[in-house]
Amino acid sequence: MATIPASQRSGTPPEESLEQRFQRLADIWHKAVAHHSSSSIRTNHPADQEIIHMGEAAVPLLLRDLEKTRRHWFAALHAITGADPVPPGDAGRIAKMAEAWLHWGKEHGYR
Repeated sequence: MATIPASQRSGTPPEESLEQRFQRLADIWHKAVAHHSSSSIRTNHPADQEIIHMGEAAVPLLLRDLEKTRRHWFAALHAITGADPVPPGDAGRIAKMAEAWLHWGKEHGYR
């Protein structure tokens, strides 16, 4: 006789993987802040804070999403890693900032 896992019996969904949790939070964050130009609104959003609290495990996910979507994960990456690979002359130039972070990720074994 087959048994049904407890999580399915109680109606509780199975636990999210790290990647699923990241994607859910990234989608929530994007929907809430995409239309804001204020960096403080972006960085203070609860979903962004949860991603930051995921720590170093979130870095490859952030970099992959940055490469794919060009979402502005710069502050989250900096908060987790302490790194700031963007040359001062490229600050505010999203494509250049993304490339700097992607290059940094590759150099540090995240990609």
